[in-house]
Amino acid sequence: MTVDLNSIINSQNSAYNQQQASKTSGSDLNQSDFLRLMATQLKSQDPSQPMDPSSFFNQLTQFSLVSGMQGLQTSFNTLAQTLEGQSDIKPADLLGHRIMFQSSKAVLGPASTGPDTENGANTLSGAVAVPENATSVTVQIKDASGAVVKTIDLGKPAAGTTDFTWDGHGDDGATLPGGVYTMTATATVDGKPATATTYTSANVEGVSLGANGSPPTIDVGVLGSISMSQVFEII
Repeated sequence: MTVDLNSIINSQNSAYNQQQASKTSGSDLNQSDFLRLMATQLKSQDPSQPMDPSSFFNQLTQFSLVSGMQGLQTSFNTLAQTLEGQSDIKPADLLGHRIMFQSSKAVLGPASTGPDTENGANTLSGAVAVPENATSVTVQIKDASGAVVKTIDLGKPAAGTTDFTWDGHGDDGATLPGGVYTMTATATVDGKPATATTYTSANVEGVSLGANGSPPTIDVGVLGSISMSQVFEII
């Protein structure tokens, strides 16, 4: 008896589109099932009237399309859940909090926490997103003129986010004035330099809800305004 895979695949398409809530795991036709059915069809075909090889190709194509659609549906569901979770945090919820956010600039100023808080020493706090397989990471601090005033060697940190602080002393030992400085991070990956994303922290001083359909922005003081998508962590 010949097994008709076309009818099975069409049935799968219909079941997929309906997305019945009562469908149990393991009821889907997976790739292993498909190959077993194809093998059965080959064994059961009439030797005097073998199947046209193009029909196998068409069946395989249909199966791939169904699998691809299911994969896309899963990806979209995951994305929707992620976006829904993020939507629980509104820009206004950040008022009065300190946040870490993506930025190429940071402020050298009085420390908000740590041992230098009481003695009034200036510090600059930042972080680097270290890529996989990075063998070294360095951070350059530049002043308003673009001159490099400090190079910080972070060694070989693990992949992920690595924090660093700068005490305001330049490479020449001089104490530099407070203010806004530029950060540039470079990671060596597979023997080649690669730019790494930098972060800094600041207090949220205000929130603009936007007008005429424009997205809301977050006021982080002298560093200006940032979008919600730049926020990395609420400290």
